[in-house]
Amino acid sequence: MMRSLVQPSSLILLIANLAPLVGVIFWDWDAFILMMLYWLETAVIAFWAVLRIATMHRNALGDIHFQGTDKTPAPRAVAAFVTLHAGIFMAVHFMFLWELFSGDWNRKIHGVREFIDQIVVASGLWAPLLVLFVGRGVLMMYDAMRPALLRLLGIVARPDDRQPSSKLSPAETILSGLYVRIVIMQLTIILGAWFALLMGTPGAYVFLIAIKTATDLSVHVFSDHIHAQWSKVKAKSSTTPHT
Repeated sequence: MMRSLVQPSSLILLIANLAPLVGVIFWDWDAFILMMLYWLETAVIAFWAVLRIATMHRNALGDIHFQGTDKTPAPRAVAAFVTLHAGIFMAVHFMFLWELFSGDWNRKIHGVREFIDQIVVASGLWAPLLVLFVGRGVLMMYDAMRPALLRLLGIVARPDDRQPSSKLSPAETILSGLYVRIVIMQLTIILGAWFALLMGTPGAYVFLIAIKTATDLSVHVFSDHIHAQWSKVKAKSSTTPHT
């Protein structure tokens, strides 16, 4: 675990997660702005995942199929489906956050333009969001280029390294990581937000950032175990005779 925490990908993730501290300390953010940052971060992660899948070779999709057909779909078709699916999820989640946590912002924001002007720009949220966007992009590119870099440097990956441990295809690995992260992180953010709103102090917001960062790193570090379990389920289902 300690070896995983000092990997470049974990360090990039840690730096990106600590960026919101600037908003809490210097820009007096409240809990709702923090939640909006994390909601937008979900869009950032989905963006890079969709871009990665759209630029993959068809063979990298593995066993991904659309219902009713055994033919492997085009990577761009899978990317379009994920965009639609993730977009619906994000819209529902935004309405949930808005109704429960917006508070005074509900009276100030009456459209997309005001949301961008007041919450994204005026609050300074754009700066940590930019760090998260770049950080997640670097992380995605690092994961994509890591096997090639290891081969270039003549390094043989150990059996317990992150990439070789999963029997899933590259696209399945990305999608599993995306959806596992979405479910776990949104639950963590909502529960942490309740605590932050009840306390209403900057210290509580720092606590929310700490909880979110710890959960994000845990999901990243233990993604190997998650992928391995999914691979076992996948292998078992493929060998089970259908009746």
